[in-house]
Amino acid sequence: MGCGFEGYYKSNVFELVNGLNLIIGSNGDGKTTFYEALEWLFRTDGTSKADTKLISKKRSEELSADESADVRVAMTYEHKGYVKTLEKSFHFTKSYDGEITTSNFSFDLIEENGGERMRRDGLKFDYDLPSEIRKYTMFKGESDLDVFQSSNALKMLVETFSDVKDFEAYFSFMEYSTKMAEQAQTNAQKSDRKNSEKIAQLKRTIEQESSTLEDIENEIRNKEDEASNFAGLLKSIEQSKEASKLLVNVNRRIDTLTNKRAQVQASIKEDYTINLLDDMWILMGFEDIAEEYSQKISAVDKKRRKLENDYLQTAGAEKIIKKMQKETSFVPLPVHIPGQKIMQEMLDEEVCKICGRPAKMHSEPWNYMLQRLEEYKNSLKVDEDEEVKPYYQNEYIVELQKRDTILNDNLAEITKLRHHIQKVISNNNRLHDEIKKIDANLNNEIEAKKRILAQADGLTEEQLLSHLENISNWMDLKNKAVSRLEVLKGQRINHRKTLEEAQESLGKLAEGTSAALYAKIAALIRHISAAFKSAKETNKKRLLHSIEDEANVFLESLNTNDFKGTIRILEKANGQGEAVLMNSDNTRIFNPNTALRTTYLMSVLFAIGKLATQRSETEFPLIFDAPTSSFTDAKETEFFNVISNLDKQVVIVTKSFLKESYDGNLVLDQNKVNEVSGRVFRIEKKKPFDDKDLATIQTVITKVK
Repeated sequence: MGCGFEGYYKSNVFELVNGLNLIIGSNGDGKTTFYEALEWLFRTDGTSKADTKLISKKRSEELSADESADVRVAMTYEHKGYVKTLEKSFHFTKSYDGEITTSNFSFDLIEENGGERMRRDGLKFDYDLPSEIRKYTMFKGESDLDVFQSSNALKMLVETFSDVKDFEAYFSFMEYSTKMAEQAQTNAQKSDRKNSEKIAQLKRTIEQESSTLEDIENEIRNKEDEASNFAGLLKSIEQSKEASKLLVNVNRRIDTLTNKRAQVQASIKEDYTINLLDDMWILMGFEDIAEEYSQKISAVDKKRRKLENDYLQTAGAEKIIKKMQKETSFVPLPVHIPGQKIMQEMLDEEVCKICGRPAKMHSEPWNYMLQRLEEYKNSLKVDEDEEVKPYYQNEYIVELQKRDTILNDNLAEITKLRHHIQKVISNNNRLHDEIKKIDANLNNEIEAKKRILAQADGLTEEQLLSHLENISNWMDLKNKAVSRLEVLKGQRINHRKTLEEAQESLGKLAEGTSAALYAKIAALIRHISAAFKSAKETNKKRLLHSIEDEANVFLESLNTNDFKGTIRILEKANGQGEAVLMNSDNTRIFNPNTALRTTYLMSVLFAIGKLATQRSETEFPLIFDAPTSSFTDAKETEFFNVISNLDKQVVIVTKSFLKESYDGNLVLDQNKVNEVSGRVFRIEKKKPFDDKDLATIQTVITKVK
């Protein structure tokens, strides 16, 4: 193989055999490096020449200042009786400041013929393994197995393995010949004065129909592209359609629950601080306190009035004393008790609601109550002639008495607060319980959403939602394009018929004239041109059917005891192709499991490889990097057994056939290795090594069998 290439520090050699060759290694052991070394060696397009990234870090670290070494990758092979060596290399030097520079890049193909060695340009490797063939021989991982994923894959496949490309030169010649023959016919028929008007009309019809047909063909191509593009878009989201629907439903439930939660939360009334004061909740159970409060306020007021009365007597304000005092030994109630509204109510109803006795209008009790009401009203007026200052400058006790009156007037409502508060708190607790249930359901839906997104093949939520929105639109556009295609194809048939009838009529008019020969030649060339086009399509279809037949034979052997379906190679309207699996009822299997997808795509590759062998009479190898990572152990064993029986050189780089030992290291599963036929290599990192220093990494090769 070579030396100095990345982890392959020293000279490393793989002696491959015809049949199966396994190169087994764990992660980081050099499997991908082996594959990349071959990719680098096989490049003949002038790119990827000398690159410092390809240099073994360990080798470059060992170099002293101004010391040099080489990177070299070579492959010796046999081709058509000749032994050849393809070699690519370059020189690298380490400067005094540690910089690495490259030089002396070379790419050679050395051919041995008897005792003679001839060195040629490595670009001539293309004659032995053409670049158009190489794309069907090397595959990196399972995702690289679909040879039809590039837009021009089918065209290249057809041109490489069929004779279709040989028709192109004839098409150009036929177009030219047809044009010249028709022109010659037209020139010859100009002398036909008798039929000149009919000839002119037929020529106009031919020109119009030819132009219309050209427009129809262009629109057909456009509509075919549209239909193909929308079909491709629909296929690309087919796998995510179900996830998109689930996501939409989950989001709808999340929105419903979120809105419901907001509504329930808004219904909760927990402004308890405000309720305590503004809504007087603090007075719950206030009856006893209210009674005690009334007693204390009454006592304080009585004392206040006694002190005020004594003050007035002492001050000699007889006028005020007479107004406020009766000839009685008790201290009178203040004028504002009972309140103005209550006093007016007692007068209107002619009853004293303090003692419960009747007080007929204009009776002594009734007049007394009227007098009290007037005194109260007068007490609210400011007496500007008052000369004696009041004993109490402020009316705090009066305010307390008013509050006592209000509380007692509303005592019945206050006693109901307990029931109201309990009802509010109970309702709030019920709403909190409802929110807990909503939150539980909401969390379940959010988890369901996470699961959908986690299994959506890397698609974002926005992509999934846009997919679902696009499905209907794309399906409608695809159906419109397909419907328009049917109309256009019908129009094409009609216009072709009209064109052919006009050409035939023009040819009949030429009979018996000098233009007859030219008319026959033009008609003959048109028939030949049509035959070439038909032959091209037939040739292409024959090739695709051949690949299908061979691929299904391989699929049968790779999936002997498992579901397999049938491989079909579909040609899309835009010239692209696709390898698909079909059910027995001719419906497509859109989502085969990964192992089935790998085996049917490999079957297509094997079929193409066999085709390449038959065409060039040369057997080309197949090289795979980790093609079976999705296989089960049983499936993997079955696969390698089939591959080992192929009459073809196959090189597979894999981490299969490894198992964990009792000490946690990965070792070869010798029993599984013994079950397959072929050459087996074990590659691994040389120990000891520093897992944080690339300069300590060296890949070593052991031939196992």
